[in-house]
Amino acid sequence: MRRAHWGGPGEDYRLKKLSATAIGEASSIGSPAPDEAAPVWQTPKAQRSFPWLEIVLTAAGIIGLIGLTVFFLSPVASSYLALVKTTLLALIPLGIVLAFLHRLDRWAPEPWKTKVAVFLWGAGIATLSSGIVNTALGKNLDYSLGNFDTANALSTTFVAPLVEETLKAIGVIIVVVVRRTNINSVLDGAIYGGLSAAGFMFTEDILYYLRGEPEGTAHLLWLVALRGLMSPFLHVMATSMTGIGLALALLSFKNGWMRAGIVTILWVCAMLIHLTWNGSAAYFGDRGFFTMYGVIYVPGFILWALLLLRATRQQRAKIRKGLVPYVRTGWVLPGEVTMATDKRVQKASIKWSTRGGRDATRAMRSFLANLASLGLDQCIMAKYGPDPARIDADRQKLATVVENRREFLRLTSIADQQNVVSQAVTARMRNA
Repeated sequence: MRRAHWGGPGEDYRLKKLSATAIGEASSIGSPAPDEAAPVWQTPKAQRSFPWLEIVLTAAGIIGLIGLTVFFLSPVASSYLALVKTTLLALIPLGIVLAFLHRLDRWAPEPWKTKVAVFLWGAGIATLSSGIVNTALGKNLDYSLGNFDTANALSTTFVAPLVEETLKAIGVIIVVVVRRTNINSVLDGAIYGGLSAAGFMFTEDILYYLRGEPEGTAHLLWLVALRGLMSPFLHVMATSMTGIGLALALLSFKNGWMRAGIVTILWVCAMLIHLTWNGSAAYFGDRGFFTMYGVIYVPGFILWALLLLRATRQQRAKIRKGLVPYVRTGWVLPGEVTMATDKRVQKASIKWSTRGGRDATRAMRSFLANLASLGLDQCIMAKYGPDPARIDADRQKLATVVENRREFLRLTSIADQQNVVSQAVTARMRNA
């Protein structure tokens, strides 16, 4: 029976070193280079933590969606068919945005439960709260000025960006504060900010489409083109700025005033992006709006997207650098670093693990994600100093990596052995 190998020629010794017996012996771990020392520890048993944050945010988001249905959707929805139609139309920009965010989250993907919770926060609580506050402040302006058009323009241009960017950002703030050890790059802040904004955009698009649907198909298609095709990244680009500010404050600054300052600056940038779009539509007319769109919005989006994509390439290099000490101390195989940082090898590894079934594939995905997270954390602490909370989290990640490796190797080995036995039985039956 042919024995399955892992890690390539010359790495069997290393794999043996990573066995359960060796992990329990501190003497089996070599010393790293002094300038690239990774923490050396007895790995604890992996613990399962209750995802109370995700449950609370998800429940709040669902409550917000119910509130939207009761207070905003019912009066304008002419029928269930209209609601279904407008929801399907709103899925177009949502799919574009989520595909881009998924691309950014390729190397060290964030937990899907947390991403869903942040999305629902934006779709439910942020949208409902913004609708209530914007409506109340807009009416106050109308009563104060005595001119509906002027009040509406002021509310759209100045009030809405302030209210919406603040409420979308609150969900991101909660995640960054409570799940701070999950944040190990600026991209994480952009992704969480983008997901909150994507949820907000999705629900807001449905509301706008429902209001425009009774005016005819032509008007509805114009709304879809304007909101769904011309500006799918408006909310995402804006709120990602606040997310980036929060991630920078957490990872790069120690002083409280500096942290508050960087978050405030990028929160103001988020509002300015939103204000520019809304103001050009409210004050400059169609010609001015499309001029601003071509001169400011399109180049701004291209620059924003290119900078984030560049950050993903830098993240890949950081993961490779951060995993070097783990390779030197024997925790990680050199081939596994390539698996975590090369997309083609990553896809091949996941495809290879499918032979062991769903559990093996799940273990492989968790293995790759935790490896990448360990590498990023190592780079952060090498630059800014040790963080006790992050070190404790990395201990759990390392224990999970070891367990994941053991699991997918066991399951794929069993599958290979079963395949060999099946082939032998089939061959004997044919020869009988």
